[in-house]
This record gives sequence, structure tokens and C-alpha cells, in this order.
Amino acid sequence: MEDQFIDYLETHTKELQYSQHADPCSEQLGLVLRAQRAGDLVLSRPVMVAEAWADRCGDTTEGCIPQQEWKTFEW
Repeated sequence: MEDQFIDYLETHTKELQYSQHADPCSEQLGLVLRAQRAGDLVLSRPVMVAEAWADRCGDTTEGCIPQQEWKTFEW
């Protein structure tokens, strides 16, 4: 999923960033591609935010996404 996300961002000249948890994100799209553990599987789970929260959407300490989101699916 990450490779496809990166390809999409490159094709549409959008900037790729990574959160402090190494989740790829794009502030321009308001999208963070989270990893979620489900037993022995690791799943991709998008977190989409409104434009008002897009600035620093991948910042786990100063962004607008509630802390509960970053702590819920820790490894």
C-alpha cells in the first residue's frame, strides 16, 4: 500500500512525509496511511482528516489528530 501511495503522490506532485511512527502521510491530501496490527497480520488503515486538520496531520505530538488515534494501535 505504501508503494502505491508514494507512486500516487509522485504522479500528482504531492509531498510525501512520515509521522514519528513512520506512517507515510500527505498534508496536501489530509491523509495518513497507518499500520494496524490484527493478530499476526499487519493491515493498512487510512486516517483522513478535513482541511482544517491537514496541517501537520502526521505530527503525532503537535497535529490536530487526537492522541488516542496514535496510541490505539501501537505495536
